[in-house]
Amino acid sequence: MSPSTTPKHSILDSLNNAQRRAVTSDAATVAILAGPGSGKTHTLTSRVVWLVDHVGYQPQDVVVATFTVKAAREMKERIGKALGNGREKKIILGTFHSIARRYLAAYGRHIGLSEKFNIADDNDSRAIITRICKRLQLGLDPPMAKAWISKKKAKGMEPSPSSAPQPSKKQPTQQGQRDLEVCYQEYQSHLKRSNLLDYDDLLVRCVELLRKFPSCVSNIQTVLIDEYQDTNGVQYELMRLLAQKHQRITIVGDPDQSIYGWRSAEIKNLWRLLRDYPKTDEISLEENYRSFQAILDLSLLVIQQDKKRYQKVLKPVHDRGSRPVLRKLKNAHTEAEWIVSEIRRALYMSGTMLTYNDVAILLRSASLSRHVESALGKAGIPYRMVGGFKFYERAEIKTVLDYLRVIHQPDNNDAFGRVMNVPKRGIGDGTIKNLIEEAEKSSLSLYSLLVKHCRGDRTAKTKITKHAEQKISGELIRMLNGIRKKMEEATEGKSLGLVDLIDHLLTALNFQNYLQVTYPDDHEQRWANVQELISLANDFVRDLDRSGEDALPEIEGLEQSKEEDVLAQFLANVSLASDAQKGEDGQESKPMVTISTIHAAKGLEWPIVFIPAVYNGSIPHMRSEDGDEERRLLYVAMTRAQALLYLSYPVYNNPGSSDTRTELSSFVSSVASSFAKKGPNFERSLMRHIAKVLQRELPSEKEIFAGIPNMSHTEDDLFPVDPDKAYKEDGQGFDSSRFKRPKLYNPVVISTGGDGHEEPQWAKPRATTMDQASSFTMASSPAS
Repeated sequence: MSPSTTPKHSILDSLNNAQRRAVTSDAATVAILAGPGSGKTHTLTSRVVWLVDHVGYQPQDVVVATFTVKAAREMKERIGKALGNGREKKIILGTFHSIARRYLAAYGRHIGLSEKFNIADDNDSRAIITRICKRLQLGLDPPMAKAWISKKKAKGMEPSPSSAPQPSKKQPTQQGQRDLEVCYQEYQSHLKRSNLLDYDDLLVRCVELLRKFPSCVSNIQTVLIDEYQDTNGVQYELMRLLAQKHQRITIVGDPDQSIYGWRSAEIKNLWRLLRDYPKTDEISLEENYRSFQAILDLSLLVIQQDKKRYQKVLKPVHDRGSRPVLRKLKNAHTEAEWIVSEIRRALYMSGTMLTYNDVAILLRSASLSRHVESALGKAGIPYRMVGGFKFYERAEIKTVLDYLRVIHQPDNNDAFGRVMNVPKRGIGDGTIKNLIEEAEKSSLSLYSLLVKHCRGDRTAKTKITKHAEQKISGELIRMLNGIRKKMEEATEGKSLGLVDLIDHLLTALNFQNYLQVTYPDDHEQRWANVQELISLANDFVRDLDRSGEDALPEIEGLEQSKEEDVLAQFLANVSLASDAQKGEDGQESKPMVTISTIHAAKGLEWPIVFIPAVYNGSIPHMRSEDGDEERRLLYVAMTRAQALLYLSYPVYNNPGSSDTRTELSSFVSSVASSFAKKGPNFERSLMRHIAKVLQRELPSEKEIFAGIPNMSHTEDDLFPVDPDKAYKEDGQGFDSSRFKRPKLYNPVVISTGGDGHEEPQWAKPRATTMDQASSFTMASSPAS
């Protein structure tokens, strides 16, 4: 379509030529290859608006799939602003898993699925598999078996475990293969008995549904997929089946940012799409609106080492900017101290233009954070850990949610087992463990086993004390049955609401008193968390009433189950939305440096990015089996930076008592000469360019210098550029003869030049004090 014939629409005004072509393409299948910072989300949301407003598709006939709840919410908000009249609420928009759950809730009974199915989270799955391996004496490592099962399902094949791929190059023995198959079959049997689906099953069973009953999606006019490079085999099948009536698909993605192979994402899905849909309109978004040219140039030098990649480039919109830095430090401790010094220097030299919020430290593995956290804490710099202890993972919240799961579905053995002795009922962990094993051997649920035992219908083989039996029968089971009865009874035409249900449960458990007794030091904060859960439940009900977003359009000739159970929807939302957590202790309002794994940082951006530990064994990681994906991981990290990019590595590691020399990452070594060896000087022209990129106001030189403490470093000269030369060969002590004294800021007298310009007198020293410990997010770091 030529520019002269392009239809007019206000949504097109903010797009460049490539974006406009992608949005208005009339091809059935459109592949938008979007590099980092190229406006892919804006382009995808604009295409949704275009298809509804210009092409004329009804919102309820459009499917938009994302990979995170956060992305889905952002997209819905953007679409809503552009469409107006609340029309975005009718679009079938969400994560792959949430969309699949909605179809299974509506039509799952057509494939034999109970309407009251629950979702088994990762902890449930791990516990079930661990018990199976022990009970059947399988020679398997439970985490490996769980990964094997997940990868098998993610490939999108029919259930035949013998054909499943292996999660590593190391093939199992023949006995190991048989054990995996037995574990798989027993795991699926347990899920079925417990009326549970794990995360992978949501997709697998939805694929089964849409294959057998294509009329479920006969209304769908078009399907749009965000972050397409992250799709796995079963998600590809689900995409094709959602679009099977008209085969209209738009995908947005970047093969260079495919970094989830360990989670079964398949980079080959792009080639698969082009093969299956040969008339696909391929459009590349190459203009980068995020980063300085120097950052993009070096990022491309890294990623272009992969000769098999889909060839595309990044065209900078901004100035060249400062060269990215590659800094060599003596060890990880020194490296962390250097990072702190550069953070301070950058913020001092920018005045009020930059804050701690503008800084990210991106790690290949979360385990690398120890030295960085220590250095930041010592310097009094507050920080947040991305992927830390989440709201729904807190003990008091998990307990309340487990009770709700048992109320909704009593056959959930793991949830029931976790609440049997909360509050204390005299039932030990060993007894609970034995009861679960006995129930599963007898193909019963734990709840059914205990009900039969307490009624005298069947005596449990596991010894239960009289006191515990009375507590289980007269307290736990009676309470659960009483709440269920209240839920079923109509009161003034309405059943027990979700918030009322939670309040009733907390009262029945005397939960506030339980927290006071169990957690005397922080019971108030824990009770405040429970109140926050109630608030979240209230918001959920309110938003559900307003939007009705889970309602699928009616399909003529196909009966749809109406999901009126708000508790079921709330529990599903909790299971699927664990990455949309609020901060704690008001931390979100305070500027903080972000520490994150590279995986968790994808899709985000910061003005200043540090990537430490860039050496072989860290990145590429020593356990990685896909070097190309590791290179893409570094590329993703580098392209998070808008203005300043720092890479660094320690010359020596300290795994034991003796120092071990590291080797610069093979991804960087060949282009190392293109990096600067030290941090920038922050001259005025550079700061103006940074202000332009960030669209911020740069303070005057006078204001900047007035805020710089005495004895601060003007340049990146606190640490030697070459540690091998600066430190004595025996590694003992600092050789001052090889290292110049750092240049410091010192108070000076105002001087007037010939042009009458006054040099500012620097301010009095500004002390850097340790912030309150409560302002730090010292969460345990998950493995990346």
